[in-house]
Amino acid sequence: MKFRVMLSLALGLVAGSVMLANAQQSIATTDPADTNPDPVFVFNRICYAQVHDFDAIRTMSVKLAWRTMPDTDLQELKSVDNPTSLEGWDVQVGERLFRVGIQKSALTDAQKKSFPELAGGSASSCSLILDDQQDAEEFMANMQILAGKEPVSKDVPEGLLRTTTWAGGNDDLKVFLFAKAPPTGKGGLLNVTIIQK
Repeated sequence: MKFRVMLSLALGLVAGSVMLANAQQSIATTDPADTNPDPVFVFNRICYAQVHDFDAIRTMSVKLAWRTMPDTDLQELKSVDNPTSLEGWDVQVGERLFRVGIQKSALTDAQKKSFPELAGGSASSCSLILDDQQDAEEFMANMQILAGKEPVSKDVPEGLLRTTTWAGGNDDLKVFLFAKAPPTGKGGLLNVTIIQK
């Protein structure tokens, strides 16, 4: 994913704790043990609530016996050339299969130009790659609830995907939340990215 595309998407962590509390009440409170969990609920629990703390995600991966993603597949998750950290797992929740990827890197030149006040910082992201068992219309609606605000862009073409983005932040960090879906309307990718000092 190119940063310019990510920039035209996204969400804010400043009001994150309030939005998370509201979202957890509003989104169908599917138990992760259910056979067909809501992917946004899974994304919220694994990525959105923990992207600031990769150790918490790693601990979850051990406790829940996630499978480490093969390196060739993991390389496809890279959004920058030289991440300082790149890890991924195959995750089964109920009868659903997902892939989780986390990445940390220094800011790219484009990011430094867009956010000069954060130029010496880092970018952390967590992605949930969805299987094709749920309509994009449903998970897009639930992502809107999780974001708690209108997207900054909607259904923007990006290769074979269309992307909806929410954005927010403050002087110390910028947060981007986006949902991507293919033309078939099945499957997709959910991502949260934080740029911070």
